[in-house]
Amino acid sequence: MSEGSEVDVRGGRRVHWLELFFDLVMVAYVGQVAHGMHGDPGWADALVFFVLLAPAWWAWVNMTLTLNLFGARITPLLWAGVTVAMIAIGVMAAAVPEALTERAWAFAVGNAVIRLVWMLPWVAKRRTIGVPWWRPIAYSGLPAALWLVSAVVPPPAQYVLWAVAIAVEVVLLASLGGQATWLQRSLDVDHLLERVSLLVVIVFGESILATIAELAAHWTLASGVTAALAFLAISLLAWVFFRYASGSAEAGLRMLQSTGRIGALRDAVMYLPFILIAGIALFASGLGSAVAEAGHHLAPGAAVCMAGGIFLFYLASVAESLRYGVPWREVVTWGSAGLVLPWVILPLAAVVHAEAVVAAVVLLIVLMIGIAEVNRHRVRAERENAATAG
Repeated sequence: MSEGSEVDVRGGRRVHWLELFFDLVMVAYVGQVAHGMHGDPGWADALVFFVLLAPAWWAWVNMTLTLNLFGARITPLLWAGVTVAMIAIGVMAAAVPEALTERAWAFAVGNAVIRLVWMLPWVAKRRTIGVPWWRPIAYSGLPAALWLVSAVVPPPAQYVLWAVAIAVEVVLLASLGGQATWLQRSLDVDHLLERVSLLVVIVFGESILATIAELAAHWTLASGVTAALAFLAISLLAWVFFRYASGSAEAGLRMLQSTGRIGALRDAVMYLPFILIAGIALFASGLGSAVAEAGHHLAPGAAVCMAGGIFLFYLASVAESLRYGVPWREVVTWGSAGLVLPWVILPLAAVVHAEAVVAAVVLLIVLMIGIAEVNRHRVRAERENAATAG
């Protein structure tokens, strides 16, 4: 089917509770990875953060896509597959603290197992959906083999194999070939939207948990005030997501599917949310560090996590909006604010205590919400004027 053509598409299936169960394990993994960014992380720590987050994200993408297409009825085999996948993610999460050293083999085996699990439904359904026999093997079997081999290969060759394994998935997902038409008809947009939204909710919940854990470990008045401000900051950022991003995502995803823009749909559901999830996790790490350092100056690395987390959150939001086909002029005002303003946190952190920094972050998010509201009303007025003139 050519780009831009319209078809009838299916939709309306709700997320099954088993998928939410899987997400809880996934978020436990995200929390483990984010914990490495507490305190005063450096650029090497940031690289490790993204390196360890990427494999689990692709595992989540594979699970979501597989159940979206084949999980309308949760059979015993699918149930068993999800259970094995959860165990694999759990092993990976437990291996995270030493994933680049002593537990690298366990991290690699977990990645291999979860990819083999999601290969099986595609192989079983290949004739029904018209997928060449080699594609699920190349997409899942080859990366699984690379992960298994890496379990017994020493660094740095081990890390090279990890990168190649992920690259295979990224490249094949970017090249859909003859699957585009079938995917356009078969993907359930309602399910995809709910899957992403619920994962975001749970990651925000993990941010709250991290704040509580730091308060429990640093039980002082200053830490209590900082934790309360951190709660407010998380709540406001969640408001931004569900007030603006969630609604536009529903309309945008439906438009992309109905017009056959499967590449853009793939980006909006599978690539760009990775940036969003990473941003929330980094933001939570910075807030947790602020609770721990209340009464003192915030470490530079923690300030970068806080600013960088908001930056990535808005970067993903801007990219998603543009991918939905929203005109740049409707994005530039709130998008520029979200990409530029967070970096004022860095010089501020050098002169005031951690609790004042978090208070400033709260005011900053409120300001960006105000900018978004003004932009929202301006865009609505312009559209109404254009409709009247037309």
